[in-house]
Amino acid sequence: MMESITIATSIAPCKALENQKSAIRSWQEIGFIVVSLNSADEIPLLQPHFPTIQFVQVSRDARKKFGKPYVYFDDVLAYLGGNESRICGIVNSDIHLLRQDFYSCVKKEAIHSLLYGFRVDVDTLENLQGEMLRDGFDYFFFDKQIIQHYPQSELFIGLPVWDYWAAIVPLFYGIPVKKVMTPHAYHIKHEVNWGNQASAILFKSLMLQYFRSLTTSARSPYYMLGLIHKYSAVLSLDHGDIDKSVLSTFHPNIKQIMSDEVNVKMIDDLIFLGRGKLTNQQMFS
Repeated sequence: MMESITIATSIAPCKALENQKSAIRSWQEIGFIVVSLNSADEIPLLQPHFPTIQFVQVSRDARKKFGKPYVYFDDVLAYLGGNESRICGIVNSDIHLLRQDFYSCVKKEAIHSLLYGFRVDVDTLENLQGEMLRDGFDYFFFDKQIIQHYPQSELFIGLPVWDYWAAIVPLFYGIPVKKVMTPHAYHIKHEVNWGNQASAILFKSLMLQYFRSLTTSARSPYYMLGLIHKYSAVLSLDHGDIDKSVLSTFHPNIKQIMSDEVNVKMIDDLIFLGRGKLTNQQMFS
């Protein structure tokens, strides 16, 4: 019997319930256990539509900051950290996973690692020809041992930036990060529910609190995206495993810099402050 893998998501009580039901059913058919984290007022609205999954109530959400009850990324990690599954996942609630062999891939490749992938935007599930979007990530699976490395953040599932954060932090600890390039995760197109202002606020606060850049180009989200792509090993569902002897070449050369109180880490031109705060800001001027 396969060890269980738990996916955490946050179902939105919106008009697109049928699409989310179809997406989550695709996860369950592959073999994943599904849990949805939601605010107290959302759960009674959702439970009758999703009787086969567990709901977990959260004590806070993004309403005061962004007007909607988006769930904190940290609260999702906290739940998964206490879950019995060693391999855990975070998947957006409208992503359809349509490869039966994906479960076995996750079970094997997420050990001591983080695995992520991209969605393919389609008009309908009857025609899976669409565009793979590589500027954002819609699912993650990981060994829950890596949760300890994430500092506290003010990021939310369903808003921008949390996906970059999820992928980039393990890189600074030398944890293998792998991207699945085989199309298998599908998303039916819809209007974006957040604006550029939310993206700018979240990215700016993330960069200022945890990252410092050594060049002008490294101050942009595109640099961070490029760094993630550069140091992610490539996984294919069609051609078997990645070459383990090659995987080490994808790991960044992490440079460590000691300030008065904090051991900070650098990859290329981006510096990660980790859990502390710098006491010698002149180091990065």
